[in-house]
Amino acid sequence: MNDKNKDKLNNTFGVRLKEIRKARGLTQQALAEKAGIDDKHLCRIENGKYFPTHATLNKLLTALDLSIDEVGLNLEQIKINNNPIMAKALQILNSAKNDEELLCYLESLKATQKALDVTKSRI
Repeated sequence: MNDKNKDKLNNTFGVRLKEIRKARGLTQQALAEKAGIDDKHLCRIENGKYFPTHATLNKLLTALDLSIDEVGLNLEQIKINNNPIMAKALQILNSAKNDEELLCYLESLKATQKALDVTKSRI
């Protein structure tokens, strides 16, 4: 994905997050506190300067009692390095309901990546 499209995705997510936060009557500081993140980091996410990590995204969604779909984030649209497989991997990781499930998914994805690397080296 080129930087322009990535920026558009980040801005779209940040704008939607800000709309939801304001609709719930929360300040950035209040949401950041509730989510256990720094309010400056939240500000940067809402302004599209940063895209949250999996952990931060989960904290924000939990604090707002939302799903990824409800904030308008369609991970199918994300193509890391123009690679739709990476987008699917992110979607799988973000579907984890707890840390144990996340680690299980992560290990499975690592094994899959290793198998793909071996296959590529033989071609």
